[in-house]
Amino acid sequence: MSVERMSFVGRRAPMRLVRGVSVMAMLAVPGVGAANDLLGSSRGGSVQWDFCYGKPDSAVLPVDPRTLVQPGISNGKAVHFNAYWKNCHVDPVAVKEVGAAKTCGELRARYTHGEGLLTNGHPGAGALFTGTDYTVPEAAFGIATFSAAQYNELWRVWGFPFRPDNFDTLVAQRYGSGLSPARNPYPLPGQFPNFSNGGSGQLPEMLTQLRNPDGSWSGRIGVTCHACHSGVVGKPSDGPGLGVQVGGGSSLADLDLFLSDLLPLGYPASLATFLNLNRTRGTNNASDINLAFLFPDENLLTPSEVIGLINSGSTAGMDTPAWWNMGHRPVKFVDGVFPMDAPRVDMVFYTPFIGLFGSAGGPLSEAGQDWMRENGPPLNTWVETLKSPPYPLPINRTLAEQGAVLFHSLDMWAPERNNVVPRPQGNGSCASCHGAYSARYVRDPSFLATPALEGMASYIVPLRIIGTDPVRVNTNNAAVQSAGAKNFFGYPTTAGTDQDCGPQNQPHIRGDRELGYLAPPLYGVWATAPYLHNGSVPNVWEVLKPSDRKPIWRRVSTPPRWDQPLVVMGFDTDLQRAYDATKLGWKYDTIPCRWRTPLNPTVSPYINCQPGDEFRTPLAQELMNVLFSNLIVSWNILFPPTRTRQQIEDRKIFNSNAFGQDNGGHEFNAVLTDPERLAIIEYLKTL
Repeated sequence: MSVERMSFVGRRAPMRLVRGVSVMAMLAVPGVGAANDLLGSSRGGSVQWDFCYGKPDSAVLPVDPRTLVQPGISNGKAVHFNAYWKNCHVDPVAVKEVGAAKTCGELRARYTHGEGLLTNGHPGAGALFTGTDYTVPEAAFGIATFSAAQYNELWRVWGFPFRPDNFDTLVAQRYGSGLSPARNPYPLPGQFPNFSNGGSGQLPEMLTQLRNPDGSWSGRIGVTCHACHSGVVGKPSDGPGLGVQVGGGSSLADLDLFLSDLLPLGYPASLATFLNLNRTRGTNNASDINLAFLFPDENLLTPSEVIGLINSGSTAGMDTPAWWNMGHRPVKFVDGVFPMDAPRVDMVFYTPFIGLFGSAGGPLSEAGQDWMRENGPPLNTWVETLKSPPYPLPINRTLAEQGAVLFHSLDMWAPERNNVVPRPQGNGSCASCHGAYSARYVRDPSFLATPALEGMASYIVPLRIIGTDPVRVNTNNAAVQSAGAKNFFGYPTTAGTDQDCGPQNQPHIRGDRELGYLAPPLYGVWATAPYLHNGSVPNVWEVLKPSDRKPIWRRVSTPPRWDQPLVVMGFDTDLQRAYDATKLGWKYDTIPCRWRTPLNPTVSPYINCQPGDEFRTPLAQELMNVLFSNLIVSWNILFPPTRTRQQIEDRKIFNSNAFGQDNGGHEFNAVLTDPERLAIIEYLKTL
């Protein structure tokens, strides 16, 4: 690809322009004037991709700074790392995957490939459990896709007497996915896709119409990675990069409702609705890896591994991390369970269906795995280039500068603070876990071994310190870790080497590092509410002030059109109407513990909330938690189907008493003063 073309590939030119501006003005803070050594942000993304702007294809790539995160590099430094980069491609022949790109040309070629996989309507676009070709046997001939005819009947399931004129908008609202300005077509009733350039309808970001092997439109629709990974913040007129947030994580989606609606229309994959992908709108349990590890790729599971997997429990829901931070994380997932250089696991939901079953699927499994090997590295390349959007509202520059100093240097364990939480490694500041961003500190050798580590975060904070809900860490128990090493996603050919790319929480890999949660980089943190790994805290203020957290709350919804008062609308993403710029998060209502509807599983007095004492978990919920923590998928199946409008609305309620949804932890911030919190929040707006 030529240098002239490389910034404008595909249909997402606006996003490409935002990325270009972010790089060229790397030390500028939009809306607050000229840069200095305290304010400025690279906005995440890929250091190598940034390097290639304006350079020829022959240019040799610089060292990927993630590879520098090795044992000892943070010893005695203010910013601490305890999870390290692994090269899963030391032997590309053994793993049957390409290694890291060496030149800008190689990087651009992979970028183009990856962009095609994740660009809706593109001839190379992939979809859930289908890969890029729904006609092949390893994809079970498109079992995870559905027809445009089925899609066009959804309004009947909603109870409408006729197809609404704003059908596309209502689909996006009901299932929680944005409508991108980029064309994402499907054929309307009576249209033939290849006579109408794919059709006149507009699919939400969570869906795409696949192509036939010859490149023609198929009329088959599949779910994409954007269902969980791309949300909405504001609208394009609010500022650069706003509207659909590609790679920002989605706190909007209700995939369980989507599957439930398609079930009566004959969609086979809707049977998964009985396994509850989520119980609360905006969360998912997509990294429920203990299910995937039941199918080894090499060697059989031992009896103890099988028993351990069965009683590992259920992972419950989680908040999806932002893709734009991947270029500054050496490990992935909330507990750092896999190396970032393990792209197979990122492709798991696009894997042609039979490829999920390890060696049990024989040649069809191998074909599915070959698809992952071919497409995983370029998909990651594209994802890692994404940049966070600049904060679009006014910023108090003076206050932000004060916040930058506090963020990097305030020791929350100083003697006068009397912090009762055990002290972590590093200098006791926010930066000690989340990384250094201001040039003043990035260039300070007492903070980082090299300025190349700007924005790098790789500290898995022990549970005894972070104190957040332990369900996800505990579910990925020793048996899950061990079985994962035998699974295709665990790169079994690397097992036992110094670049072992199996689950990183295996005892022989993590050593004396305690289990816990990975503190993420904070690029674009303003756009990623709610917070903590399970999405239990609606804004940054309450992350920093635990005493203000509410046990049961619900984000406000988008107002319906005047003539459709009873339709299901999604969470409101309008910045002027629904965003709290002071607290940095979405506005919400506090929900009391009282009967709302019969058999309401979300707010049930004496079952999952306690009237008059909403902070106390009832005995019934405690007993259920024991079951959910000790029997795989039990959390998933012991829940009524979503059918009534009130049940759908109640799924918007976040009940912190429910399994896996505790909103405690991060309690060390209690020692901050309110003025310090306000200053730190103002600084976070600039990242």
